[in-house]
Amino acid sequence: MARIIQICKKYRRRAILLAAATLWLPLLPGCTDGADNAKLAAMRAEAEAPLSPSPLGHYLSARLARDEQDLGRAAQFYDIALAANPENQPLLHQTMVLMLAEGRMAEAIGLARRRVAKRSDAAMARLILAADAIRGNDLAAARDHLLQTKRKNYMSLLQPMLRAWIDAGDDRYDDAIKVLEQLLDRKVFAPFKTYHTALISDFAGHNEAAQAAYETTLKGNAQRATRVALNYGGFLSRNDQRDKAETLFGGILRRNPNNPVILAAHDTLQRGETLWPPITTVAEGVAEAFLSAGFAISGSRGGETARIYSRLALYLRPGLDAARMLLAEVLERERRFQEAMDIYEKVPQGSPYYWNARIRIASNMNNLDRIDETVTLLRKMAAERPDDTSALITVARVLRSQDRFEETIATYSKVLDRILRRNDTLKTQHWVLLYERGVAYERAEQWASAEADFLKALELRPEEPRVLNYLGYSWIDQGIHLDRARGMIEMAVSKRPNDGYVVDSLGWVFYRLGRYQEAVKHLERAVELRPQDPIINDHLGDAYWRAGRKLEARFQWSHAIDLGAEETLIPEILAKQVNGLGPAEPLAQERSGKSDSGG
Repeated sequence: MARIIQICKKYRRRAILLAAATLWLPLLPGCTDGADNAKLAAMRAEAEAPLSPSPLGHYLSARLARDEQDLGRAAQFYDIALAANPENQPLLHQTMVLMLAEGRMAEAIGLARRRVAKRSDAAMARLILAADAIRGNDLAAARDHLLQTKRKNYMSLLQPMLRAWIDAGDDRYDDAIKVLEQLLDRKVFAPFKTYHTALISDFAGHNEAAQAAYETTLKGNAQRATRVALNYGGFLSRNDQRDKAETLFGGILRRNPNNPVILAAHDTLQRGETLWPPITTVAEGVAEAFLSAGFAISGSRGGETARIYSRLALYLRPGLDAARMLLAEVLERERRFQEAMDIYEKVPQGSPYYWNARIRIASNMNNLDRIDETVTLLRKMAAERPDDTSALITVARVLRSQDRFEETIATYSKVLDRILRRNDTLKTQHWVLLYERGVAYERAEQWASAEADFLKALELRPEEPRVLNYLGYSWIDQGIHLDRARGMIEMAVSKRPNDGYVVDSLGWVFYRLGRYQEAVKHLERAVELRPQDPIINDHLGDAYWRAGRKLEARFQWSHAIDLGAEETLIPEILAKQVNGLGPAEPLAQERSGKSDSGG
């Protein structure tokens, strides 16, 4: 800590000197242009002199860049710090891992060799070197690297899978299956055991064992895993069970008609063609192992680990587009949108993932506020596939995020027309399209159309909390259908008790009904759940005022402004701070002259 403070003081002193030399020299007596003041010239020289490299400074810069997800600069700073302190093993490990996560494989491999020279059982280093050996088809070296690691943490999953594929490559099928049995030590690894038993058995020509293992895998939590179903369907197509493969794919497409991978495989079978083996080399099998592990961890907080597994999979199998998609999705979640786009753009046109990659490119353009480019790309895609809805749905959501509600409504209507042309009727899963179009209608002040969409959405999905909340809140705000609206919002709260927006709606129901103490109770809870939302804080201010808690009300209104209330609402909130609220007008009964379509 003392060293860090010393460095900070050094940088701060330099900054002060530079400011003094730059700002004050021209103002001091005798320091006009051309004056020779040796002392002040020395001050300027010291201030402007480059700082000497600081390993600790670069390390701290690397940590900061990593925390801010600027991982390219983090890798650069780690590399510089390591060059100044090459024997620092923790720094060597961190630099190696970051190089691997960023796909700088040559550098990661070089660092891994340095790491094992000092610590022979360094698990990540051995894993990198094993992958490199497998890529070079040196299976003996790969096995040796793995055997020098302990089965702890991530190696408890990866070591058995990789060793099994190495054994399979050496025609030691029984040994491979026996090694996979180690995965049963932990129940959560059972799907990996059965899936890779299926793949290795298929690879080795043990068809009965492969089919049994595939079917066991699909009975568990992996029953809807696209990758497992794809490879099993391919196995069936190659073993005179084409009808069973078509049934498998057809079931998935009924649940998800737009699954691009299964759709492409199903079309291949429909053309009378065969789906070829998914794995023909050990390197491809190990790539599949890394991909399996990456999929498993990507949904949790293991973003960096998922990137590492994706990078290793692509190192061993550069054409594995499933790994490329996984890598890009992780980058998206880390808000590295341009880098994600760069990865998606590497998916080739003939890949079944190509369409979805373009959808994701458009989504990331939107995240980068490249709105017109986003809409242009998606509309072009929608024209390419007149029966597809994914591009149009994405267009509609982009337009809605930009408050372009009339265009949003028109686009959702085209989506629904395409669905009805294909299916004749809307299905349960289409409730969300009606809900989203209804929101656009409501924001465009076309309430009758909005209400009709909300009610139709509830016909398809009667207990959907988002629809119950939005429609119920809207009715309460208009003073109509009060009993039904309250019941709808109470049901929404029962479904989503920790959703601040839904709890806010219930509080607002009681506020509008003049039951202010109950309103305060629910609105305080809503603020706890969504403390940064200006509308909820404003609602709580109103409820406090009606409940006689005027000091707290004014504080809450002020807080709503500080949190970024919409500009159009700020004058109204400021007026409340000065004058308070007028006489209460609770909704004792429904207003007349309103729509009765919900009653």
